[in-house]
Amino acid sequence: MEEGFIISNKIRKAVFVEIAAGEKSLTRIAKKHHLIEQAVKNAIEELKEHGLVEKKEDGYILTDYGMKIYGKLKGSNAL
Repeated sequence: MEEGFIISNKIRKAVFVEIAAGEKSLTRIAKKHHLIEQAVKNAIEELKEHGLVEKKEDGYILTDYGMKIYGKLKGSNAL
């Protein structure tokens, strides 16, 4: 039920959608959504713990599992 985990929190949802769209900078995500950067960092840690995103040298990306969940959410119009 990762879908519920993502969409139940607006910050996690925003971060997940931005990473899925190719954004790699947490600072830019925070500014774009008018969020406190620490809240964005907490959300990314939670998403990493659930295996949905991973850190690469140039920023964050969705894992294969994260892409699968993104597809499910997109298909169900939850995003």
